[in-house]
Amino acid sequence: MSSWQGSLGDQPQNHESAGRLPAYPGWRGRSRGRGPDGRFQHAAEILWGGMIVALICVGALLALSWIQSQGAVAIVRAQATAIRDGNLESAYDLFTDDYRASMSLPMFRRWLRRQPPLAAIQNLRIWGRSVWRGTAILRGSFQDDLGHSYPVRYSLIRENGDWRIESFQVRADVPETLPNTEHFNYI
Repeated sequence: MSSWQGSLGDQPQNHESAGRLPAYPGWRGRSRGRGPDGRFQHAAEILWGGMIVALICVGALLALSWIQSQGAVAIVRAQATAIRDGNLESAYDLFTDDYRASMSLPMFRRWLRRQPPLAAIQNLRIWGRSVWRGTAILRGSFQDDLGHSYPVRYSLIRENGDWRIESFQVRADVPETLPNTEHFNYI
């Protein structure tokens, strides 16, 4: 007879304890319940845990949006560089087919001649990004040679798998009479 068989045979069989597991050694019975301090501490732990999970989710969404908008930002920066360098054909090619159908290259050149700050773009900053289902809206500003800042808004769409500029608006250098009025030049 092996040792394990002998030890079972020596224990008294009680019907009440036969189907139950032994108590966990560190288990303190719940019969007393938690005190007010214990309930508050438990609620605070759950609240902090939920806040951490929410912050992680928000951070992941922001990182995903940032990554998705990088291609659109690269196209906008490429166009700004091409305009500054005087390579207007390259800048014009970054527009959508619909835009190029409605505005010819000579019209685009004339419009740029009437916008001297665009020819002197020094520092393009994109501070607002929104990407949704193949459409991107980028908001930012640029500075000219004199250090004046001009707000700009770009609208981009995916065309044949690549980002293309659908339109952009530059805020006109006009003094405002009312604080919330906006004067944009649309192209």
